[in-house]
Amino acid sequence: MKSKSSGFFWPSFTDLMTSMFFIMLVLFVLSYARLKIKVDDLDRKLRVYNLVEENLKPIKSDTSLFRYEKEYKRFTLSFDVKFKTGMEILNEGTLDVPNPKLTLRRINEVGMKLKSIINDLYERRQADSSLSNVSYLLIISGYASDLENSSEFIEYQRSYNRAWNLWNHWKTRGIEFDDEKYKDLVDLQISGNGLGGLGRFKRDPENKFQNEAKNQRFIIQIVPKIGDTK
Repeated sequence: MKSKSSGFFWPSFTDLMTSMFFIMLVLFVLSYARLKIKVDDLDRKLRVYNLVEENLKPIKSDTSLFRYEKEYKRFTLSFDVKFKTGMEILNEGTLDVPNPKLTLRRINEVGMKLKSIINDLYERRQADSSLSNVSYLLIISGYASDLENSSEFIEYQRSYNRAWNLWNHWKTRGIEFDDEKYKDLVDLQISGNGLGGLGRFKRDPENKFQNEAKNQRFIIQIVPKIGDTK
């Protein structure tokens, strides 16, 4: 004899399966929606990264003024700028290069090129809303040589002073990177790496420090800072 409750089994089972199917469908829709949002966000970020890379092409392509060190992801000047030992101020008498006047002229060209690139970055951001949260860290770094009997403290001061004097050299010629116009675009940093930093020339006391002396130089870095791409 059948139980009175046995007739309710199949309708109850059907309702349960229907409910489970509905729950699975909702979960699938939610998962798909979240995945699509993530894919769209990645697409936006990739587009912004590609735009940033495109915007920095002018400085990478100008090999007459800049040399890109791929290993360290930074720029150096493509020509020698070496100070005489202990010198910090940037003028013809303080540079240890064959033609100081030509070197100073090329340093001015570097400043003007950087200014034109930053102007271009500014105009592109004004024209493209997807770049509104993109800014750039512009670092002017000075280096120093680890020569015989050198003082680490003094060399760090000298390296900063060299970077500051380069910035001031450009500024007195109307080449300004911390102009009010660029306040949301360029974060200018003047730094001294002293006896540290990557990519230094090897210390060579057996060769009268000729290679080490080359470290009295500048490094220019432009680092993109990308915020919320939405």
